[in-house]
Amino acid sequence: MKKTLILIGIIITLFTSGCNQTTATDTPNSSTNVNTKTNPNTDLPSAQDNPQNTQSAIPVDTFLLRVGAAAQGTIDYHDVNSIAVLVNKQNDLPADYVPSDLVNVNIPFTFKEQAPKRMLRQEAATKLEELFSAAKEQNIILYGVSGYRSYQTQEGLFANFVRRYGSEEKANQISAKPGQSEHQTGLAMDVTSQSVNFGLEETFGATDEFSWLIANAHRFGFIIRYPKGKEYLTEYTYEPWHLRYVGVELASTLYKQNITFEEYLFFKI
Repeated sequence: MKKTLILIGIIITLFTSGCNQTTATDTPNSSTNVNTKTNPNTDLPSAQDNPQNTQSAIPVDTFLLRVGAAAQGTIDYHDVNSIAVLVNKQNDLPADYVPSDLVNVNIPFTFKEQAPKRMLRQEAATKLEELFSAAKEQNIILYGVSGYRSYQTQEGLFANFVRRYGSEEKANQISAKPGQSEHQTGLAMDVTSQSVNFGLEETFGATDEFSWLIANAHRFGFIIRYPKGKEYLTEYTYEPWHLRYVGVELASTLYKQNITFEEYLFFKI
């Protein structure tokens, strides 16, 4: 009888142990339980959105996951002759660079004299004329203020801002140093309207004309190059009047993703 009881005890112990092993295998390991809420500071998908990542999900700096190579080599943004050339505080144009295909743009301007600032590169000029024409059909009347600007002209302009604001640092928040102005590319045009007295004012961003540009500029290959809220990326103050031609395909991509040129080139979105 005693031997029988001992044998029964052994059998129960083995059975219980087997059940526990099965339970441990079927139940997800607690280390794989991750927070499936999307981080509000990133567009990265949550673990729930990508089940394959659930097993390896670990707390990381999500910003680091966004840093990527410049457009995966699809855009040669250093090519000064490309319509996608990047000009900013880290990417200068040569002092002697002058676009070879500058033409006068057939749009209304805020001035009457003939000057280089009436000019853009051929492709950009054609598309800007189409943009102005389409806007006019919607009773949106725009005026050109400043297009092409040489290195030397920018040099004098920046020097004036330095004198006005007392330092290069302060001047450089609102004006580009020579070689760092998009106007030298022949791909940028400052625009305005009668509603802001034909000036280049931030209040232009509250006009019907600007609202139309926001919704339609990409259709003609233009972007608002220095948007509000992205100053930490562009390194310039908000300029609702500054249009930059990058081509219809790229402009449409930036518009749909609501990102700046820098974000497109250097961050994985």
